Amino acid sequence: MTPRALAYLLFTLLLAGVFAGIIAYYFNRKRHDRVEAPKYRMLDDDDPLPDSTGGRREG
Repeated sequence: MTPRALAYLLFTLLLAGVFAGIIAYYFNRKRHDRVEAPKYRMLDDDDPLPDSTGGRREG
């Protein structure tokens, strides 16, 4: 095997390893929970319900 072919093979394996690392990081369960939590937090009701009188209290 020529040095050029060996370098090409090693570079290809390096890129495949980096790609596999990115995929493993992205689909990690801990990261998934951290990414999904704001979506559910955004859907929670934080504001109190408005009054039936339209928010004005006279009296």
